[in-house]
Amino acid sequence: MSKWLVVFSLILSVVMGLTIWDAYRQEFPGYQKAYFNMVELNSQTTSQQEWARNQRVELKQQNIGELRRLDRCQTCHLAVENPGFTNAPEPLRTHPSLLDSHPPEKFGCAVCHGGNERGTTTSIAHGETEGQNKRLLKDEYIQATCYACHTEKTLPPQATGAVIQGKIILNVNMCLRCHQINGEGGNEGPDLSEVGSRRDWMWTYAHFINPQAMNLVSTMPRFQLSRDDIKHLTIFLLTLQNNRDKVTDNRFIAHKSADPNWRWPEKQAGGQTNAMKGANLVPTIEYEGKELFTGAGCKTCHTIGQSGGEVGPALSYIARKYDRDTFVRLLRNPADVFPQGLMPQLNLNEKQVQAVADYLSTLK
Repeated sequence: MSKWLVVFSLILSVVMGLTIWDAYRQEFPGYQKAYFNMVELNSQTTSQQEWARNQRVELKQQNIGELRRLDRCQTCHLAVENPGFTNAPEPLRTHPSLLDSHPPEKFGCAVCHGGNERGTTTSIAHGETEGQNKRLLKDEYIQATCYACHTEKTLPPQATGAVIQGKIILNVNMCLRCHQINGEGGNEGPDLSEVGSRRDWMWTYAHFINPQAMNLVSTMPRFQLSRDDIKHLTIFLLTLQNNRDKVTDNRFIAHKSADPNWRWPEKQAGGQTNAMKGANLVPTIEYEGKELFTGAGCKTCHTIGQSGGEVGPALSYIARKYDRDTFVRLLRNPADVFPQGLMPQLNLNEKQVQAVADYLSTLK
């Protein structure tokens, strides 16, 4: 009896330890405290100040039953609908336009932005931990989720151009001679009808560069595709989801055509973030370069030591060949360093770029 009691106690201790560690890693308490303080400091009325003082730190989630989603993104992104936070630092910044037609309480955030909407840490919510297949979608990749509800019939070309281009490339290369999509095509290769739910964009992108490096038994040939071709093909395949992930409720499917002059909202650079009182209270994330190298998907293509992929060159001693400034330029924009290369744009923020560059500089 005492033996099992000891075993149970050890298991309970491990579970409690992991729970405490997970709580320690969660950034949202710091963000929420900073937000409430900033609201109070920048308020023009006593009622706003009183509201801020009475808020408590807690997990915030939206149960969107019609979309079968439980969205916790606003646990950190508290200011998405607050027009007074246009110049605040992330994650406490006002969302650009589109929320009038896509209110968070109806749609959530991940239905458009991707990522793991149930995550309670930044790395998990953004899909930056090893083994996740729900990465945050940035830049042109977000067109995949727009297309899922709107298709090219209700949005102008500038909103779905990457998806349409990917579909064209798929047809030009006759991919459906081997693969099926929704019952049409061949059966030599895997069915792609739900590939967007099975694979994250990084895996799919890497597979187009070198299929055999991602799957040893693959018989898929290596097509001569450019960096943009691969990106557009990947974006199109992201639109192919299973019934759990894709939007099927007709109330959320667009039926009216958008304004043909519609343009993507301009990215907000944050302006003078120090113009807001309390902006210095917002915690900053300190990234660990080695961990981020894995989380950002770099190991999908590159090997370090005995671990990683074989799509791109091994990086075990890469710092013998390139200096830190080259790593920074590469991570900001791969095409700047290797114009004819195939490495994708990772859309890392500047702190992430510096952290990964620091790590790569140690590989000698």
